Amino acid sequence: MEKRSIASRFWWIILTGLAMIALVFFFTRTKPVIPAGYTQYTDIIQAALFGLILYIILRLIMKALLVTLERRVEKKYAKPLVFLVSILGYFIILLVILDLLGVDLSSVILGSAFGGAIIGLAAQQILSNFFSGILLIWSKPFSPGDYIELNTWQYSYMLPSYPPKFLSRDEFRWKISGTVDDISMNFTTILEEDGTILKLPNNIVIQGATTVNPVRNRIQIRTEIMKSIDYSNFKKEVDSIASKMKEITEYNCNVEEIGKDTYLVKIILVVIGKNHDEIRGKFLESLLASGRVGVPS
Repeated sequence: MEKRSIASRFWWIILTGLAMIALVFFFTRTKPVIPAGYTQYTDIIQAALFGLILYIILRLIMKALLVTLERRVEKKYAKPLVFLVSILGYFIILLVILDLLGVDLSSVILGSAFGGAIIGLAAQQILSNFFSGILLIWSKPFSPGDYIELNTWQYSYMLPSYPPKFLSRDEFRWKISGTVDDISMNFTTILEEDGTILKLPNNIVIQGATTVNPVRNRIQIRTEIMKSIDYSNFKKEVDSIASKMKEITEYNCNVEEIGKDTYLVKIILVVIGKNHDEIRGKFLESLLASGRVGVPS
């Protein structure tokens, strides 16, 4: 019902405007309502009236569009979108007025297309961020308050320069994680867990692979064990350490790969609390003290 009322409002605005334009054209071109001494100004009068009517129509459309957008997105996002529509609308009104005045529009359109191309190339990144911001705000893949994990290739300098170690399945992907604080027309602000405020350009965010509100209570540990260490004894040691740590609610331990002199073990810990690094470090310290591990990954 709401969508129908919005659509009908737009249609009534357009139909009313067309009716007014038809009346102006009828009385200026068909009926001799303009005094004979002013007939040479017919094009100017018609252009002025058409421009006024189109301006009123545009203002009504912008008002209706603002109300519609504010029901879907926040007010601070709706106004820039309406401003973008208004620029296009004023440009169309200008073209109509020039055409009624007898100006050759081909040169105007060609010149504006050339100027637009130059401006577009000069402000490519800015426009990319702006339109990416519109897409983020409109499609809402995530909202302020969501915790996200973003994987993106643009920051490849953060990747290690050495290959993964023997038997390791670890993937080197730089991950940005934190709580979304704000989404503007140009930047997405992320509040990281250590309090760092990170502002990412929207065109980078829109290209990344984003996980929204992931399960954050799992810690994964891979470590190489010498074959001289019996796996059953190692697993008993893991059971003993995990059962003594109150932060760990569940755990799992299994062999993932077997090499020439070592085997790779993966340990998954399900924990409570947010300080995962501290829990992981405490577990590894206890495991290291047992003397039953190689080098953890």
